[in-house]
Amino acid sequence: MSPITGLALAAALALVLGGLWLLQQPGGNRTKAILMMVAGAVIAFNAWVVSLPVPA
Repeated sequence: MSPITGLALAAALALVLGGLWLLQQPGGNRTKAILMMVAGAVIAFNAWVVSLPVPA
């Protein structure tokens, strides 16, 4: 795994955890929290695709 992939996964984790934290807040913005979690999932998916081996 390259350092860039690791940083991408750390950013994805931060977005997902931030979205979950925002959902728990009494006056939290639900739309922003869901969008943060979706963005984290997209970043994690992109990191997974980049880490796949190159076809021959």
